[in-house]
Amino acid sequence: MWKRTNVLTVALVSALCTATLVGCTALVPEAVETPATVTTADGPSTEPVPSGTPSPEASQECRLPRGDSTILSDELLDVGLYAALADFGPRAEAEGTVTYAEDGSLASYLVAPGDSKAAIRDRLCVGHYSFEALNAVRRGSLHSMEPTNQAYLTPLYAGDTLNLSPYTIASVGDVNGEVHSYETVFILPPQR
Repeated sequence: MWKRTNVLTVALVSALCTATLVGCTALVPEAVETPATVTTADGPSTEPVPSGTPSPEASQECRLPRGDSTILSDELLDVGLYAALADFGPRAEAEGTVTYAEDGSLASYLVAPGDSKAAIRDRLCVGHYSFEALNAVRRGSLHSMEPTNQAYLTPLYAGDTLNLSPYTIASVGDVNGEVHSYETVFILPPQR
């Protein structure tokens, strides 16, 4: 009886693990060569980038680093929180365009109609607090110092540019065409 129960338990655990892992694979879209626009302090910069091709990291499973909720006030932002940042491909509510920096790292995300922050974070493998920190200066977030404390309520608009690099927090991003310049509660890493 013990062996039979043990075999059934192993079979059940295996079935549950398989069912859980089925939803963890990312669809790989066809590669499309499109011009990418990155908005910087010097203005927009356009370079051809294969926007539909996921980065090499995208073939792996998204594993968020520990400590996402630990964005500490008055301390240097931990750039290690962005180690898993990769484009895992378009999906429902995250169909915008990802642009890349010259070094191949993610630079920005152009919001498409119907996109949501949660789906964008899932697509890019970035935690909620880390994502908000990336956009604290140009869009406002819970990590921004703002007199009315309403900066964190910033909605998404189609055409918004979201920053995806800890090194361009002060120079990439907008809200419905408007560029803000909030101060952050954390210390910015060196900016490009």
